[in-house]
Amino acid sequence: MTNTKSTKRALLASVMALLLCFSMLLSTTFAWFTDSAASGSNVITAGNLDIVVEYTLDGENWNELDGATDLFQKGLWEPGHTEVVALRIKNNGTLALKYNANMNIVNETIGKTKDGANIVLSDIITVDSIIMDTGAMGDVLLGVAFGDESTLQYTNTASFKNANVLGADEMLLPGTSKYLIVKVDMAESVGNEANHNGTDIPTITFGINVLATQFTYENDSFGNQYDKDSTYPELATADVWDGTADTSWYNPENPQTEYIFTTAEQLAGLSELCSGDTTFAGVTFTLANDLDLYCEDTSENADGDPVTFRPIGDHSKDGTFEGTFDGAGHAITNLYQNGWDLGYEWGAYGSYGLFGNVNNATIKNLTIIGSESYIEGGDTSFVAGSATGTCVFENITIEDSISATYNNGNGGIIGWSGAGNYTFKDITIKEDCVLAGLWGSFDSSIGGIVGQAEPGATYNFENVNVACRIDAYNDCTASYDYYNYRMCGMLIGRCEETTTIDGMNYPDMSKYNVTFTNVTVNYGDWMNYHYCDPTPGYNNGRGMRVEPGYSYDGLPADYDHSQCTVHHNECIPFNQIIGGDQYGVKGLPSYEGVTVNYPASYNPEG
Repeated sequence: MTNTKSTKRALLASVMALLLCFSMLLSTTFAWFTDSAASGSNVITAGNLDIVVEYTLDGENWNELDGATDLFQKGLWEPGHTEVVALRIKNNGTLALKYNANMNIVNETIGKTKDGANIVLSDIITVDSIIMDTGAMGDVLLGVAFGDESTLQYTNTASFKNANVLGADEMLLPGTSKYLIVKVDMAESVGNEANHNGTDIPTITFGINVLATQFTYENDSFGNQYDKDSTYPELATADVWDGTADTSWYNPENPQTEYIFTTAEQLAGLSELCSGDTTFAGVTFTLANDLDLYCEDTSENADGDPVTFRPIGDHSKDGTFEGTFDGAGHAITNLYQNGWDLGYEWGAYGSYGLFGNVNNATIKNLTIIGSESYIEGGDTSFVAGSATGTCVFENITIEDSISATYNNGNGGIIGWSGAGNYTFKDITIKEDCVLAGLWGSFDSSIGGIVGQAEPGATYNFENVNVACRIDAYNDCTASYDYYNYRMCGMLIGRCEETTTIDGMNYPDMSKYNVTFTNVTVNYGDWMNYHYCDPTPGYNNGRGMRVEPGYSYDGLPADYDHSQCTVHHNECIPFNQIIGGDQYGVKGLPSYEGVTVNYPASYNPEG
């Protein structure tokens, strides 16, 4: 019996030790470095899996990256100039691994030709790459790459701006290695569009990243899938905001038609400059980097909240953005906005979001993650608080974000829209996003895409997917079944124009030019709401929602109705994709071109 217990204890200890080893080896960053033709540095960090990265500039002499080497350093970049660099990636450990290799633009400055045209190096430089095993054949091809650059058949060719993937899920067994050969080329056919004027000189700094994690190769008693869920680490390439605004990129005496942003301070500079007559109409801004807008407030009056990022096109500065903002596939994370920080209190209306006011603007190719906005006296959104004119919103994804306002417009893309023509294409609002009425306000106009629509305006929705949570009260009093969510919808919130059908008001869609193509609405379990009339002194006498996981103004986060004078046993389903008006009653649960998906818990009878 004693021996059996000892054996069990030993086995248990062995298993725990094994699990600990696996957890330590789950994912590790093994290499990160940046390179520039002008100046740069290279850094490599190694974790528990033993991976080594070496480089060669001539195909013969190899050096391990030491944090101070310029890989591209042979001469002046001009039409016909080509440089080749090879990396040798070794697995010196005892476990199989897989790695990803990619490129990213770290910094880029647009130049000017003598004729005043823009020079964007990332548009005219091409990147060719190939991955091959080391060994006799690999060495031959390596010699070809450095001997006669034109004869090697590269397997991956792209413009520099799109050359972000050099190798995906490449496996390395213990003791093996691979070559990654990268050729950066400015074609002879480029011509005079690359000749700068001597003053506005184009520059570019780029990075090559190698990230590794354990591969499903070695077996344990359950097979080789014990590490199947191992993921690549997130490479911290985002520029983090320091709370300041950089406007040095803008010269009002010599304005450009295109700017490339690599820092959060430059984005804050755009916000500072975009006021009054400086609308940047006809100007394109392109991100070359992810931006992290979280900045700790260390001021004397800090309340624990981050520093508020002023919206681009700030209402308090009579600002309107009228240009094009191209995220180029990058993400803006941790945007924080507090209306009180900028004086947007009740009666001092403003517009909040990454952009405040936009007019005849285009915003595209952008992901927003972790945005948090609260405003008492104005319209808010993850993207644009208010919009007018002809605006295009394309290829935008919103994740893990919340936007809340008091008795105003709140939309996933636009909070309030005036007369104009609006296009929403390839838009995703994920299920971890919340559009809320601040303090459970009863007159909030909340829409998954548009908070408030304008009669006569045109709205075109194409390839749109909305799954966010709508969180507002909208006068759920004793007549809760009559006023429930009158101005909220999963796609459009308030539609002022209504029509009467069977004695009840509905949005009059004949007054709005709306088309939906391949649009999907996905409700969550949150859509069934539970209400009670409160004890006097709570919530100004308005009805309150009571459900698991939700608490408000003293009510517990469960079905305990001890604070209620009247308990409404029925759950009220929120089932509308387009909302009505102040005195509207029913929203529209369906519309042509929209697919609606309900959760299993949905009860259409309430």
